[in-house]
Amino acid sequence: MKTVPKLNLNIPDHNILDKIGEGGMSSVYLGRQISLQRKVAIKVLKKLVMDDKSLSERFVDEAKTVASLDHPHIISIYEAKKLPSGLAYFTMPYLTHGNFGEIICTNSDHLIELLCQICEGLSHAHKHGVIHRDLKPDNILFDQFGRIKIADFGIAISQNAKRQTKETQLLGSAHYMSPEQIQSREISYQSDIYSLGCIIYEKLTGDHVFQAGNDFSILMSHINKPIPDLPDALAEWQHIIDLCLAKNPKERFKDVESLKAALLAIKYSKQPADEMRDSQSFAHKYFKPAYLAATGILAFVLLAAFLMVKKSNNEAEKAQKLIETQLLAKQNAAALQAKQDQLEALELKIAVVENTENIEEELVDITGNLDNETINQMSIETKLNEAKSLLKRNRLTKPKGENAADKYQAILLEQPNNQIARDGLNQVGMSYFNLIEKKLSANEIPDALNYIQSLNEYISNYKIDRSLFETQVSGIATTANSLVSKAVNSRRKNGQAEQYLQIINLLMPNYKFVTDLQSSYNNIPQTGLHVSDQLGHAFIYFAINGDSGLQDFMFGTNEVTVEQFARFAGEKFTEEKCHHYDKKVFFKKTWLKTPFDQTNQHPVTCITAAHAQQYAQWLSDETGQKYRLATAAEFLHINKQLQTQPSCQSANLAGAEAASEKKATNKKYSCNDKQLFTAPIKSMQAEKQIYNLNGNVSEWVTNCGSQPSCAIGTSWRSGLDQTNISPLSTSPNETHSHIGFRLVREL
Repeated sequence: MKTVPKLNLNIPDHNILDKIGEGGMSSVYLGRQISLQRKVAIKVLKKLVMDDKSLSERFVDEAKTVASLDHPHIISIYEAKKLPSGLAYFTMPYLTHGNFGEIICTNSDHLIELLCQICEGLSHAHKHGVIHRDLKPDNILFDQFGRIKIADFGIAISQNAKRQTKETQLLGSAHYMSPEQIQSREISYQSDIYSLGCIIYEKLTGDHVFQAGNDFSILMSHINKPIPDLPDALAEWQHIIDLCLAKNPKERFKDVESLKAALLAIKYSKQPADEMRDSQSFAHKYFKPAYLAATGILAFVLLAAFLMVKKSNNEAEKAQKLIETQLLAKQNAAALQAKQDQLEALELKIAVVENTENIEEELVDITGNLDNETINQMSIETKLNEAKSLLKRNRLTKPKGENAADKYQAILLEQPNNQIARDGLNQVGMSYFNLIEKKLSANEIPDALNYIQSLNEYISNYKIDRSLFETQVSGIATTANSLVSKAVNSRRKNGQAEQYLQIINLLMPNYKFVTDLQSSYNNIPQTGLHVSDQLGHAFIYFAINGDSGLQDFMFGTNEVTVEQFARFAGEKFTEEKCHHYDKKVFFKKTWLKTPFDQTNQHPVTCITAAHAQQYAQWLSDETGQKYRLATAAEFLHINKQLQTQPSCQSANLAGAEAASEKKATNKKYSCNDKQLFTAPIKSMQAEKQIYNLNGNVSEWVTNCGSQPSCAIGTSWRSGLDQTNISPLSTSPNETHSHIGFRLVREL
């Protein structure tokens, strides 16, 4: 063991070997007592405390009082002195077997066993008028046999000793100090019970009773905050925690013996607190004097029985039975006693009353006669630390008053130029974005939206500049733009793009970028969408799903009319005579002069497939859109969507009106649609907003298997022997009075 260099310590009969610990008031050194050649721990009062003459003298006087304690669970104090130099110290055994904070309890019984040893040591001290005042895990040591040794009675007080000064110094450890000790009020044995309750809570949960960023906040929590609830798995301990940590000392266990009884009740009964309360009526019934008297009578009867049995012929056997009976009675009595101890502990539990005092008065009481400016600065530092702790725990804007934003804002109200508070208030927004991004990465969109809503409220309520978060918003906006662009390009709306649009609308309200993005998404065409061009062509959009090989397209709602075709053709395309009933007519008939009367609103007929394709190209050039004939597959796809059977009641087909036109078909429908030849577009009922896909005219289409073009579908001359899905045998280079066309508009 090396000698500690540069330590100006001169303690008679001792060599200082090493510094082994340090606290707020004192330092602890490893020393060797020369006269007895033994290692000792030497606790030396720090100069800051030592300079208070009355405190250092009282420290020595009270340490001598503690030295008089003789108990297996209290460490001995060998010597306590104040030297002429002013140095105050005491010595005690040097234990190297760990402290209570380091021990890992294997189960609740093990923990209770150790806690009972602590209770026994404290009980002995209390009975001798000594209050520890600094009970904490570091001051509860183990000897070489694993026994508890309560140490560090260095700031203990004796209720039998006369107080030399008013208690204005704050002595003890913040995490384990009782409210009355913090407030410099009268100290009682219940103060040690409070500290032990803090230790029990910490051992059960692994956490301190109250967490905060600095000692002052912790101290204020002991005064103001309610007792925390244990997890459900530890519910049977809650009554002990409540009775130890009551703000009012009178509402705690009356003594450590009662606390020990409550601990043993858990060990032996394993009853949760609520069940133990229910058992009070049982205890009040059977722990009455009459019942105890009955127990005495029972013992007397057993003794009389024993004397009588000795006189019988089977004395040995009956004596053995009597012994067994006595043992059983003794066990029952022990169980009843444990029940009584348990109930006594429970009867001490009453409602916790929050004992909130004025914070400013407590601050003055704790710190002494400090000037207002210093106190205010301490208050600001405390609030900053509290805000930082709340920020770290993501308590950003809720609950009201106990969140980081409120704490920072309160500081700015006092000190508007406090840059730390200003930066902290802005950091709240950054923390929200961290939470939002985590939720987006996990695809937990509802949670992300909730955080965004809270973020917007924060920006509004605390007057935050949105431009501070430009980088974060830009990243989310980029993702939204990518998803929407993908949806627009594929012409498919999707849930993820909609979610990000909702997010970006919340983050960037009224931004043109967002409104344009939303408009692009809203304009993604859906099946059933209607579009018209300047020349009166109307289309309906069909989105193709599945593996049909088709692409989305817009299908004309009706056939191209005579009027529309005339804008393109004028008087062209009249060289061929038009076929009527598949026969060339004697007189020259063309699309301008059909074999029957037509108006401008009738479908154009008597043109070839090439004429129809030329019209589509002309219209494309005129409008800038791309038009073409439907493919055979597209025509059949649309026909399948209609899912109707041709009928002269809903389509212009050959029926009774064609009775005199024997050349039309040999299998006419029996009904009469009153249209002998072509009918004006939209004169028949639409099927899913498409007119005359069945009847009126057959239509030129492309990609007909081995043929580039063909005619398909039923017309005014179709009867029962023709379906709407069979191509006609007509040559695409011929003109016929029952064949027209409609257009497809590409996307």
